[in-house]
Amino acid sequence: MSKHTGGCHCGKVTIKTDLEPMLVNRCNCARCRKLLGVVAVAAMFGEDEVEIQGEVSVYEYTGGSGMPVKSHFCSTCGCRIYGKAESFPGMIAITIGVFDKSLELKPKSEIFNNYKLSWLEDDGCIKERFDESAVEKRLMMLIETLENR
Repeated sequence: MSKHTGGCHCGKVTIKTDLEPMLVNRCNCARCRKLLGVVAVAAMFGEDEVEIQGEVSVYEYTGGSGMPVKSHFCSTCGCRIYGKAESFPGMIAITIGVFDKSLELKPKSEIFNNYKLSWLEDDGCIKERFDESAVEKRLMMLIETLENR
């Protein structure tokens, strides 16, 4: 049995993985708020660590790093399943809301803290806060997590 399973709202796209995420991150940027209609929280995995089945549509835009990001949505219900940023080659960021047990996944870091909604809080789970995209610092966090996974 897989450790984490889930999928889109209509059920036509499914995900499963046997691993814990390398990093769960919250993004406070205006791009993510507009794209998702909410503050984005995503779990990062290696592309080959998650099995994704079903038809997705792709929307490409420029991320906070200045590099392209591709968001993958269910072609039927429009639910965002995951994103792939060129600044994190070989990685995917799965929107935590698509996991069946999303309450188990808490962000350990957040980016674009300088754009954070003033009323948004956490329960103390966030240990690292960065203004802007902090690509290099998040890559270091991913590498450190690999050693303890």
